[in-house]
Amino acid sequence: LHRVIDPRTRINTCVYMASPLTSADDEALIEEILARLTLREKLGQMMQPDWRTFRSAPKLSEAGAAVLPAWAGSAVKRALNAPLTDEQCDRSVGRHCLGSVLGGGGACPTPNGPLAWQAQAAAMQRAALRASSGLPLLVCNDSVHGQANLRDATLFPHHIGQGCMRDEGLVEELGALAARESAACGINWIFSPCAAVALDLRWGRTYESFSEDPALCGRLSAAEVRGIQRCGLPMAACAKHWVADGGTALGTGKFDMGGIGKAVKSFGLDQGNADCDDAELRATHVAPYLPALAEGVLTVMVSYSSLNGVKCHASRALVTGLLKEELGFRGVVVSDYNAVQQCGGSYSAAVCKVVNAGVDIVMTAGGLFGDLTWRRQLEELEAAVGRGDVPAERVDDAVRRVLRVKVACGLLRRAAASTPAGGDAAAAASRCPLFDAAVPPMGDAACVGCEAHRAAARRAVAKSCVLLVNEGGLLPLQAGEGGRPAAELLVTGIAADSLGRQCGGWSLEWQGCEGNAFTTGTTIADAIRAVQPGARLVSGRAAGRQATDGRTAHGHARTRTRTHTQAYARAHAHAHARAHAHARARAHSHAATCAPGPAPRLRLTTCLPQDVDGWAWLLAHAPLSFPQAPSAGAASRPVAVVVTGEAPYAEGFGDVEELRLPPADVRAAVALADAGWAVVLLLVTGRPLLLPPPLLSRVAAVLVAWLPGTEGDGVADVLFGRAPATGRLSFSWPHAMDQAAAAARLKGPLFPFGHGLQTRAVG
Repeated sequence: LHRVIDPRTRINTCVYMASPLTSADDEALIEEILARLTLREKLGQMMQPDWRTFRSAPKLSEAGAAVLPAWAGSAVKRALNAPLTDEQCDRSVGRHCLGSVLGGGGACPTPNGPLAWQAQAAAMQRAALRASSGLPLLVCNDSVHGQANLRDATLFPHHIGQGCMRDEGLVEELGALAARESAACGINWIFSPCAAVALDLRWGRTYESFSEDPALCGRLSAAEVRGIQRCGLPMAACAKHWVADGGTALGTGKFDMGGIGKAVKSFGLDQGNADCDDAELRATHVAPYLPALAEGVLTVMVSYSSLNGVKCHASRALVTGLLKEELGFRGVVVSDYNAVQQCGGSYSAAVCKVVNAGVDIVMTAGGLFGDLTWRRQLEELEAAVGRGDVPAERVDDAVRRVLRVKVACGLLRRAAASTPAGGDAAAAASRCPLFDAAVPPMGDAACVGCEAHRAAARRAVAKSCVLLVNEGGLLPLQAGEGGRPAAELLVTGIAADSLGRQCGGWSLEWQGCEGNAFTTGTTIADAIRAVQPGARLVSGRAAGRQATDGRTAHGHARTRTRTHTQAYARAHAHAHARAHAHARARAHSHAATCAPGPAPRLRLTTCLPQDVDGWAWLLAHAPLSFPQAPSAGAASRPVAVVVTGEAPYAEGFGDVEELRLPPADVRAAVALADAGWAVVLLLVTGRPLLLPPPLLSRVAAVLVAWLPGTEGDGVADVLFGRAPATGRLSFSWPHAMDQAAAAARLKGPLFPFGHGLQTRAVG
């Protein structure tokens, strides 16, 4: 690596020069292809529409709050995700010589399986090859922790958990596995890794960041790039979001995605403004990109946010000056989804600013949300070039970079010339096509959700868990024999039996899903009960609700057994009968029991009407409580595992004012501890959350599982000592809300960066 010291900074910032990406022969091929393209063919390479706009279907804007998970089963979405026909592909990809397409969050063909994905990708590729340009297509997807738009894919821990592993080799392996499951769907460009340094825990994209430490972010970003781009199939990675998206100031954010955010309130941090000088910019926010650039990352995505009051998309100093010229990046710079519309009064003015700043590909919803169609956007760009507002040289530079990525990732290669014996080599070369024109290879559909991938995900989950507190060495728990726990074991909490909460945002839907029906995996409760079938599960889900059958990580049929006692069922029925009355008196406390038999009973008081999920509602409005801990010796103290954390979210929808745990689970944990149970607080969360002193003083252990994905068995492995606890915090943990910003946590956090108690594997 070439290392130089930038004299403009007040610190010694080590700048890694970007990889050249291609050879001299490749560059010669690129120039030959570029010389043959017409202006319209070149502009098609610069446009990246959402493929859901290729068919005639209702716009998402007609579905009301279409961006929320509630619309997942709507007729609108089914129409948008109907399989693309060859005619539709020819009318869009072929006619306009498109260079790339994407499916936004939640986009998936119907049925949502790898073979349907492959068929659709092949149809789009055939249309691209039939076009006058004849260039293969880049098919893009947000595979940020696995191919998360695909049902039954393996979903790995989100980046915040991977940061706690401190294992570059395993991050690289997960990147490769995500790439292979994506390639099995015909995808060849993944919008990952996120190289952001999240400096405020209230930001809704904190879990997409590896760490608050720029050096750790850089190492792991480079590792993921290696995994993605060396997976053995044509695949490009994308470092994002250039630059300083994790450094925005509270109160400057406004959620605006060109139509998606019209009915959404402004948010505090996401898409906001970062105020920082050159030294801070380079040391904190540019630094994580440098190892990825040196590793040869093929693409970089620009941030929605602003730097010192200027939109990053419209900043030539940031995109062309710093990234392309100073750091030597020769790949593609792509805009974020509908980001162009944020940069000017008219689309024409905005696209001129963005393209002239150095953005090579415009990613667009293209009319999906009732905004300007991508065909119209293409016409506006062509008109701007005709007026001279966008120089022809800038267009050539952009298309040259697109071709370079297609060559570098294996989509384009020079055709072999065949010269007959004694024939004229020059004449043969003139008749030979410049490059091979064939549908690019796709991955093996059988790898999706396979046992090997799930086993790797399970290992990653175990390595990402961080043990914050372990009084008396409670963890690992002792496993009993013959299916009986070594001690009484109770499992409860809002996240105990929820794949949706385990997976978080960017999981089948942009904003994630609730419940277990959306994919295949193992919940933490199921994983615990697989080790200790005698464990009692007090579920937060409504009693009697039909459970969804699924498969374990090993592919076996799984019956999801919920241990609702008769008393719990009675409590639920009673809650329904009294709901209206309690809604008028929600500040009142209630007490009762959910334990059958003559065991001592615990009175649990709560008044939490603001929580709308079933678990909190039951605690707030029903006579529901926990049993007194059974009497036992110190060696077999009864244990209650309270699995709690955040509901799924993504981007600005995850910006919060407070980093609080669900109050119902806090009260449950405190009540269980006061009743004599040894409480293990297990956090399923996309960021550190405040641990109130009354809670922290009562629980015996605190284990952070972050957003582990589909393989909850990895959490149980740490709980029962099948795997050691080795994870270390990638973010320092705040004492209180005044430490939400990283700078404030320098003055004594509750748990420092790198904290993590260790245990040994047993058995």
